Amino acid sequence: MNHNVTLKDIAQACNVSVTAVSLVLNGRPTRMSQANRELIFKTAERLHYVPNQAARSLATNQSMLLALLIPDIENMFFASLSKALEDVVSADGYSLLIANSDDSRLSEQRLLRQFASHGVDGLFLIPSRESADDSAALKKDVANLDFPVVLTDRLVDEQWCDAVGSDDFTGGTIAAQILLAQGHRRIACISGDNADGKTSRRMAGFVSALDEAGIQLDPSLKRNGNYRFDGGYKEAGHIIDAGATAVFCGNDLMAMGFIKRLEELGLRCPEDCSVVGYDNMSGKFGFNHQLTTFDQNIHAVAEACHGLITSRIAARHDDNGERHKSKPWLTDPKQKLIEPKLVRRTTVSHA
Repeated sequence: MNHNVTLKDIAQACNVSVTAVSLVLNGRPTRMSQANRELIFKTAERLHYVPNQAARSLATNQSMLLALLIPDIENMFFASLSKALEDVVSADGYSLLIANSDDSRLSEQRLLRQFASHGVDGLFLIPSRESADDSAALKKDVANLDFPVVLTDRLVDEQWCDAVGSDDFTGGTIAAQILLAQGHRRIACISGDNADGKTSRRMAGFVSALDEAGIQLDPSLKRNGNYRFDGGYKEAGHIIDAGATAVFCGNDLMAMGFIKRLEELGLRCPEDCSVVGYDNMSGKFGFNHQLTTFDQNIHAVAEACHGLITSRIAARHDDNGERHKSKPWLTDPKQKLIEPKLVRRTTVSHA
């Protein structure tokens, strides 16, 4: 055919109504026989039918667009998570809009308004650190959105919205336990916590495990590396000078920076200082294959995010495609935590 194939063309070829074709191709309820359903699908494929997404959006009240807001697109973990989410949603027929907030609350608020204007069906939101720490303000921003939201990776203390992330508290706990098991007692940590002292879940788990072992973390050994390579690099000298024999870094980027500086100082890892990272990005991207770290199972996180948000999208439309006004992702929030897997390598001493 020389023109764009329409539902009418398929209906004529199958000797059925246009309405019947529309219902079948859009997965809507119909009393049509299975034989006619198969005929419609085969005919659409034979004629190379391409759905008009704009028209379909009007008919179904869905755009088939999902959005992902990340705080730092240059961060290897967020880049990897973005790729995993895009793979999962595209396999289900959705397109994914990705935007970078630069970890800025003002930028985040502007992008939330833009997503609303694009008519997205749902949002995976990794909050800026400021927003994650100011849960009440973030809750107001999310409540103003008329589509399902899944808080992703950075979870807030109070569970008021659907959320999926790694079980960071457990990961931090295990990190401390493996260092303690090797006989370390002068242990440092490099987090990405804000200057106000609010502690991330993985660092909270780490400190809790030390406390249970009767070891109080020396405040001078708790450093802030802002989750960046140069943060770990800059803090290495202070930590070594303070006599630490081991360090837990809140992500692999900081761990890689720490090890780099350690080598420049003529020291060895783990002989002079054991190092544990987090997120297993170093090995995946071909760096520091020897780093002991935690794999957050990003694909499982992406699958859980998509499963949760699509269930909310489906539940808010009735059989006629009309939207319900309720927001169960806020009134009855669900949370799913994916347990991280310890990846043991050679940056921890084996006493």
